[in-house]
Amino acid sequence: MSLVSILVPVFNAEMFVKDSIQSILTQSFKNFELILVDDASSDHSASILKSVSDPRILFFQHETNRGIGEALNSGLAMAKGKYVLRMDADDIAYTDRIARQVDFMENNPHIGVSGTLAEFFDRTPFNKAVKNEFLKPSLLLDCPFVHPTVIIRKDVLDHSGLQFSGYLEDYQLWIKLSEKTEFGLLPEVLLKYRRSESQFTAQNFEKRISEANLLRISFAEIWLRRSLSCFEKRIVSLGISEEMQPDLKMVEMFCKELLASDPWSDKEATLEVVKKLFFRNFYRSPKILKSKLQILNNDLLSIRERLNLLKKSIFY
Repeated sequence: MSLVSILVPVFNAEMFVKDSIQSILTQSFKNFELILVDDASSDHSASILKSVSDPRILFFQHETNRGIGEALNSGLAMAKGKYVLRMDADDIAYTDRIARQVDFMENNPHIGVSGTLAEFFDRTPFNKAVKNEFLKPSLLLDCPFVHPTVIIRKDVLDHSGLQFSGYLEDYQLWIKLSEKTEFGLLPEVLLKYRRSESQFTAQNFEKRISEANLLRISFAEIWLRRSLSCFEKRIVSLGISEEMQPDLKMVEMFCKELLASDPWSDKEATLEVVKKLFFRNFYRSPKILKSKLQILNNDLLSIRERLNLLKKSIFY
């Protein structure tokens, strides 16, 4: 039975961390080490972590707050497992989570990184099932995994020398790993995900949008194997002003180049992602909605898709 290293970064999670830990300690899969890294919490998180007695627990504490990426890297340096599994300090893992994810990885040796489905505590789905081939190209739009559901082969990280870094440490790592290994998704709900209030502050939202845009740009440059122009950076970015929107023809040309340069194996999945990028640009700009004739001439889309967009532009 393969050893699994479970990484749990902790910062001011005193209300939830004990329940989160218990959901791991009561897993049906027993061969794991639970690495708890307290990132200089100012509440009672550290004392709660120290109070839990189990020989599988490894505890490490930062003297100063260094952020989730550094907390994960501290835990990663301690990990001895074949697999590294992520867990957050306020989430709950279903009893068979580790067993199901290890089984998935053992049966798919070509996959180096995989995630699962998750749900919020009110049972609302967090994400939906997609085929594996959709995961890599979808990095152009957003992060394809719910981070605390992920399991990674440790040798993939060791051989690549990659670590967690940046504000969106997970998204950045998946982009880097997209060139190193295959991705997979186990279509089972194995985690209860808790919404964090800090995620919804205006400052955090703006920071997340800004860094996510930089990551989308970097992934598009990996995809096309060239640098993007200023106009192309606007196409893949979110949250930019209306005045900076590129015109529809430029969006169409860029999308066609993405399709022609497609480094992924599944053309259908890539086309779906590229169409989503086109639609995203179409709906967010009044300037684009006025380009009715260009919509009719857009052979990137099916006739039905063109007519639907034309209808929306007429009544916009």
